Amino acid sequence: MALLRRGSRGSEVRDLQSDLMALGFLGGPADGIFGAGTERAVRDFQSSAGLAPDGIVGPGTLAAIEDRKIREEPTLPAPPEPLPLILRAMKEAGHEIYYRGDFHLNLFGIRSPGRDANRFDDVLGVAWTEGGRWIVETFPGTTDPGLYWLENPSRVAGTAILVPGQYRDVWRIDLHGGKYPALCQRAGSVRVYRDGNRDGVLDMDPATIVEGTFGINIHRSRSGGESTSVDKWSAGCQVFARSVDFDRVMDLARRQVDRTGHSEFTYTLLSDPVALGSG
Repeated sequence: MALLRRGSRGSEVRDLQSDLMALGFLGGPADGIFGAGTERAVRDFQSSAGLAPDGIVGPGTLAAIEDRKIREEPTLPAPPEPLPLILRAMKEAGHEIYYRGDFHLNLFGIRSPGRDANRFDDVLGVAWTEGGRWIVETFPGTTDPGLYWLENPSRVAGTAILVPGQYRDVWRIDLHGGKYPALCQRAGSVRVYRDGNRDGVLDMDPATIVEGTFGINIHRSRSGGESTSVDKWSAGCQVFARSVDFDRVMDLARRQVDRTGHSEFTYTLLSDPVALGSG
């Protein structure tokens, strides 16, 4: 990443400001503009972390911020029982039920066993509580890239296919492709397979797995209505087939931020079909 300093602008500055606000060094707002107040907050944080207080944010300062966030993570409440079926399946698969109270979202995907690309044949969903009671909603989507990007990968190594697993606090609300608000990979890394043989079969070879920030966002297909084939809608992103379903999840995401003050989102991808329901 480029160094962040006074005069910098954009989503990386906004994420920095959100972190400084969460740690108590900045009063806000997180406007994406690195001005005098943000510089002062950076200097204060650097001094507290034993770093040279130059007001410039590079890898060392970012690492110190992440370390402070982990050390100051509050003790979280236990998720209410009984857990819905999907969360029980996640727990049995070794994943955490990450719970901060009402309206804290557990986003999930369930990948179908088929390896033929271009169909919205997976499940995307969300589980949260209101008044301590679990609510689960599921929607048609894809957890795989579409045929266009499999045949025309943007990287020599091949098109990204998200590796099943739990990715904690990796997504934030930001502009997908600079166009509309979505859940964007802004706060952590993910693991992906690289499918590089340019055919319509989804290849998930463990030998191709790499980890990093690849822009694996959670977004919609078309702006209105429903898409029936993935095509260009996904180059590895997790994509809702219907715009109304995506809008519903984004409304819930904004409620999480408003109700819990937590601006990051966790997503768990399961590779085996599981039964869904509230029981």
